[in-house]
Amino acid sequence: MKINAVTQGVIKRLGFKSPVPTHDGIDSELSPVSIPEDYKALITQCFRRMGLPEDGICISVRPVGQRSCGQDVYAAFVKVTRWDASVASIFNELPTIEKMIDRGIRRSDMPRYSSFAGVWFRSPPKREEIPAAVH
Repeated sequence: MKINAVTQGVIKRLGFKSPVPTHDGIDSELSPVSIPEDYKALITQCFRRMGLPEDGICISVRPVGQRSCGQDVYAAFVKVTRWDASVASIFNELPTIEKMIDRGIRRSDMPRYSSFAGVWFRSPPKREEIPAAVH
């Protein structure tokens, strides 16, 4: 099997010593389609652990660029859909949530196949929807 120089460079950067063997009929668990869903599931799980109700936010993950080694870079975008006391209290714990997300990503296989740029938050467009208790 002949591999071009770019592919060899990517394989070397990923830490593989030889080309990844391919077998007909066997598919990898991670594919470009499943990576955003895997990030989304991990992030959703972190918010659930912190007690955030599912209807309080909407999470989307999409590619935002590419590293020099060829890895796609993904970012999560969290839109607050409903502000109430429970959502506001959770967002006071953002450093803890971000650490949980980072730790979960590092423990998974996703860093072998992609990079993560972080979590970006969007609040509702109307200022009166944001409670005064949020700092």
